[in-house]
Amino acid sequence: MTVPSLLLAVEAAEPDLAGGSSVPILLLVLALGGFAVAYLLVGPGKRKGPKRYGDIPLAQRPYHSDAELEGPGLERAMSWGVAFAVFASLFLPLYWLIEPGRINDRVDEFYAQDVASGRAQYQNACASCHGVNLEGGSAPHPDASIETAWPVPALNNIVARYRDSAVVDDVREHIILTLRYGRSGTPMQAFSVGSGGALSDNQLEAITAYILSVQTGELPEAQAFVGQSRDTLFANNCARCHGENAEGYVGPQLINVFERYGWVPGDDESLEQAKAAVKQAIVNGRIVPGQAPMPSFALELTDDAIDRIVDHLASIQQTGGPAFAQIGGDPVPADDAGTDADAGTED
Repeated sequence: MTVPSLLLAVEAAEPDLAGGSSVPILLLVLALGGFAVAYLLVGPGKRKGPKRYGDIPLAQRPYHSDAELEGPGLERAMSWGVAFAVFASLFLPLYWLIEPGRINDRVDEFYAQDVASGRAQYQNACASCHGVNLEGGSAPHPDASIETAWPVPALNNIVARYRDSAVVDDVREHIILTLRYGRSGTPMQAFSVGSGGALSDNQLEAITAYILSVQTGELPEAQAFVGQSRDTLFANNCARCHGENAEGYVGPQLINVFERYGWVPGDDESLEQAKAAVKQAIVNGRIVPGQAPMPSFALELTDDAIDRIVDHLASIQQTGGPAFAQIGGDPVPADDAGTDADAGTED
């Protein structure tokens, strides 16, 4: 049998091997089988002549003579050496050529298994909020006293949404971390066993693989919100995280956010810089370790709508609050009357 025909036979036989044995292992088994046959054919067990020393223990039998050791015995040993060298010279290149393809086949196989498993896990754990087809939906508000549902984003375009993100470098890692730890203060609970959930890391990896396998790449058009006041825009898009009065809830309080960004009352230049910083956070989102990440609103709100929200924040700014992004609580001393950073601006 020639080498090409041997390779074809080996490749055809590989899928039937128990446990997924590789082609090189099969070649090794065939080579060892050939070695055994050759040993029986030319080894000491097939020497011609009467059986000598049959009744003498093996350890006490006389060994080969010098003539035999330096003649047929040496030639036989050298022949086996050549045979093993030929075997190694063929086996190693074959292994080097075949192994990458075998590994890639297994990677594709395991990926398909992860996607199938992730589809089932997603339907059980995520579909009720994010939709059966990952189209998005809603969930009960984490505050039982609030009847308004919490909007839940679509996941079938998450890669496209974060493609040019300034805060998320690796979408896959972002999905896994969100599944593992959840988003504090939102309906998104932690699913990892280590964080009090019920899913293992392998199951979270499978869900992530499924989500990434069904991406549509289609992005929604930003809504114009024509006719809505800046107060309404804030209430509909920001209040669920930052509080109805910007006092802070899941996200930080925003009553003195301009001051935290360097605004000095009466200084128009510092005011514009603070507005620009706040607008950048709305457009790009924000990732804060240990807190619920702020998503980008660039795909949901038009530039005009974002400007109106910034104007709303400017109209409620006060001074004298804490220098850090406090979560909830009373951010401003009770005796501070406050300063309007956008006095005179109409809705």
